[in-house]
Amino acid sequence: MRVALVTLYVAAGLVAAAYSALSWRRRHRSSLAISLGVILASAALWSLAQAVAAVATSRAVGLAATYAMFPGVAALVAAFFWHTTVFTGGPPEALRGRLRLLLVHPVLLTAVVVTDPWHHAFFRSISDYPGGGVVPHPGPLYWAHTAYCYTILATGAARAIGAMRRAVRGHRRVFVIFLGGALAPAAGNLVSVVAGLGEQQVDLTPVLFLITASMWWWAERAGVTSRRTPVAYKQVIAALQDAVMVLDPDGRFLDVNPAAAELLAGLNPAAAGAVVGRRWQEITGPRLAATFDGEGQQTVTAASGRVYDVRVVRMGEPGGDSPGTVVVVRDVTELERLRAELTDQAVRDGLTGVFNRRHLTAVLDGRIREAVAGGHPLSVVMIDVDHFKAVNDNYGHAAGDEVLTRLAGELSAAVGTAGTVARYGGEEFAVVLPGTGVREAAELAEGWRERCTRLTVPTACGPLRMTFSAGVAQLTPSTRAEELLRRADRALYGAKEAGRNRVVWDSLTAATP
Repeated sequence: MRVALVTLYVAAGLVAAAYSALSWRRRHRSSLAISLGVILASAALWSLAQAVAAVATSRAVGLAATYAMFPGVAALVAAFFWHTTVFTGGPPEALRGRLRLLLVHPVLLTAVVVTDPWHHAFFRSISDYPGGGVVPHPGPLYWAHTAYCYTILATGAARAIGAMRRAVRGHRRVFVIFLGGALAPAAGNLVSVVAGLGEQQVDLTPVLFLITASMWWWAERAGVTSRRTPVAYKQVIAALQDAVMVLDPDGRFLDVNPAAAELLAGLNPAAAGAVVGRRWQEITGPRLAATFDGEGQQTVTAASGRVYDVRVVRMGEPGGDSPGTVVVVRDVTELERLRAELTDQAVRDGLTGVFNRRHLTAVLDGRIREAVAGGHPLSVVMIDVDHFKAVNDNYGHAAGDEVLTRLAGELSAAVGTAGTVARYGGEEFAVVLPGTGVREAAELAEGWRERCTRLTVPTACGPLRMTFSAGVAQLTPSTRAEELLRRADRALYGAKEAGRNRVVWDSLTAATP
């Protein structure tokens, strides 16, 4: 029996030492390698010391080997807690500050076992075991050490269980493997302590740590998923650039991700770092706060001019009560700017920058409805560049494009926000003038014509002067947009027939006062 037990201890110690060396070589590739290496090295020390204690022929050697196990036990427990914390999502950088605290127990325990022959507080007495070796009888400091170890192990297991509950479904099996690996040596040690197997020099705890190492190694390297470190929901939410906020039924912040904390600090600098527990009415501005009362999706423009997409989702329970609300806020300022830019480009003429014909039709329909409802006049001016074909033929198409661009700029500057300028097609433009009668519209068009006669466009063949002809028509009862445009176009044709470079009224409105 003893030979088999010693052989098992030695084999387990050598395998654990080999595992430890392999794990150490991976320390630059894995954040879990160092802690796993320390666990295995400690298990190797524990197991080999157990073997020496079992075969020692002298009391001094047996006692020294027995004492030598415990610094390894303490280092193993500290490494276990470190490994568990990293495995469940804690960053190694943040844990380095706790390293000194974790080393307190191994240092104190080493000091206690070295001085135990004088104070006997760790082992109150030592008995000789028949056939060799010693049997220690635990003292108060031994039980304090044991209670501390189990507290640390239980804390690590609780962290793993909590992480498993938060983890995405595909990673939960990783935690089952992890907890299974941790349970094996803990159960073995508990049986050894409670059943008093130590008095028979039987302690399989260091051997069972090989099961732990194998399961943890497999979970990390090959795992049930392809990822080495399980992902918790909190990690996923923290990685989002969208602001995610959880509110209780009374409107108090229960949790916010880093993006939400940054957003709320921008809305209310006094709330930086002190959001959880406060009501959202105290933090958000009035425009954003109004959306929190509702449900669904809204786009809100804050006082700063930033545009936010706000989605409010009420969490539900089987009983029908809502435990709170999830609010997701996304800054869509740039997206809205691009959308407005694309919308504007869709209604603009690519060459001249004024509105295109499709937009003109939509605007004119709306202006006619407003004019009819309000009893206000409305006029349309159709403009055509004189002898434009000759311009293209004699000066080139680049000069023709420049003529159209300059004319569009002059018309836009002259009309301003009082009307709408659009390129109707080719060298033809249309101007919609709400609240303007035919006589006033003709006078405006005459002013535009005189301004354009003074413009020159530089070309390779010398300066080019432009003129245009214009036709004006006023809205009459029962007139539709198409008819109004046709009447203005007929008046334009009349201006060209009369010699060009002039403004002509539509015949139906020529007598309009």
